[in-house]
Amino acid sequence: MSLTPQALRLLSRELVTLRSDPPEGVRVVVDEEDLTNMEGWVQGPAGTPYEGGYYRIRFNFGPEYPNVPPKCTMLTKIFHPNMSKAGEICVDTLKKGWKKEYGVGHVLVTIKCLLIYPNPESALDEEAGKQLLADYDGYCKYAKLMTSIHATPKLPPPEFRNAAPSSSKPSTSSTTLAPRPPVSTSSATSSTTSASTSKPTPLGMSYQQEQSPVVSNDGQVPDDLAKEKTKAPTATATASGSGGGSVKTVKTGAKPAAKRGLKRL
Repeated sequence: MSLTPQALRLLSRELVTLRSDPPEGVRVVVDEEDLTNMEGWVQGPAGTPYEGGYYRIRFNFGPEYPNVPPKCTMLTKIFHPNMSKAGEICVDTLKKGWKKEYGVGHVLVTIKCLLIYPNPESALDEEAGKQLLADYDGYCKYAKLMTSIHATPKLPPPEFRNAAPSSSKPSTSSTTLAPRPPVSTSSATSSTTSASTSKPTPLGMSYQQEQSPVVSNDGQVPDDLAKEKTKAPTATATASGSGGGSVKTVKTGAKPAAKRGLKRL
């Protein structure tokens, strides 16, 4: 019997989530034309006798789903206390512990946990349950043998070979910055040296200072200096006697010296 429209919508939304972001070690396979025709895959957990194996589970949904749990059957042969040789799975989630909020993903994760923590107290396979309690090493050895024979394919199922789109991370090469070009040591040293040795020129030292006019022994001043109309800057010189005498201030300039020379002429 088919599911109700509300159950089909609920199942369809869950399938979208399971395909885009599946739990670790869990996958689902479904017929697009019939969502109720569904199978799940569980990867054998590491550190258990089922490591390296892939276990296929078939789902059968009744008309009262999700109010009642689906019926699950283990299609892969396995040696486990809570799974019979006919494929029945004994777990509380599929019985009294079921809640309508659970779904296909929760069931598959529960079965995966059952592979890690078998419960020999409620064994469907009595032989496996007894051996687990009496001889754990022998139980593990035989479970590994069954895994290698019936659950270990040459290649993982396609659902595990194809990575989920949401779990794929961007390549680091696309975010890696390009390395900077090397800087020459000599150029860096020269630029540092020039920057450290070059100091700003003090104000007033940008041009060479003009020399004072030179007067010959006869008191004459050259004609080109005598004809200048621009006054030369006046400098004040202070002289003091070696003996601590009076101090005289003498003003010298180019124009007075030129006048004296003209008078003598």
